[in-house]
Amino acid sequence: MGTGIGLFFTARDQRRAKHRIYQYGYSNLYGELTPTQVFALIKNMDAMVMLYANREKPELARTLPRRINFVEGYDPEDVFVALNSLADHIDALAKKGGVEPVRRVTRESDKAIPAEVFLLAGACLDTMAATMYKSDPSTPLGDFYSNRSSSRAKTPSHVYAMVDLIDRKLSILLGEDDKQNKVGTDGYEDTQTDYR
Repeated sequence: MGTGIGLFFTARDQRRAKHRIYQYGYSNLYGELTPTQVFALIKNMDAMVMLYANREKPELARTLPRRINFVEGYDPEDVFVALNSLADHIDALAKKGGVEPVRRVTRESDKAIPAEVFLLAGACLDTMAATMYKSDPSTPLGDFYSNRSSSRAKTPSHVYAMVDLIDRKLSILLGEDDKQNKVGTDGYEDTQTDYR
């Protein structure tokens, strides 16, 4: 009888785990990735943007927004679109530093899944790191690739809020130069693209 109960709980636990995997999307190509893992990467990106601000524009660093605007209801597709907008700002910084633009990620289907969001977030982080390295090769950047753990599970809405915060910071850091640099078809301009 003890074995039957153990099998019952095991089967139920497996169904719960399977539901959790498929809740936001599962990819045979990428496997399981959750919004919590994407959030950890985005937190690293935020820390890198703050390092950039403190190093390159210390007068603006103190004025950057720190408040997260959290709203429920976002899904991985919303985060994917927001990350593409953030990538446009990172491209503007990269162009100034002579670095290649963010490598964009293509969706497997109509809607993005956390794995694709994670890959795009990683590409943004890589381009930001390359930009910072080019301006000062002595700056250690390895810590920005550490896996930050979170005590609570995150949703796409948490990730979206962090992406929005970083995007607002970069908008301020770029200022008017950002608007002037988003001209032409040189691989850096993507502000008018509909990412849906």
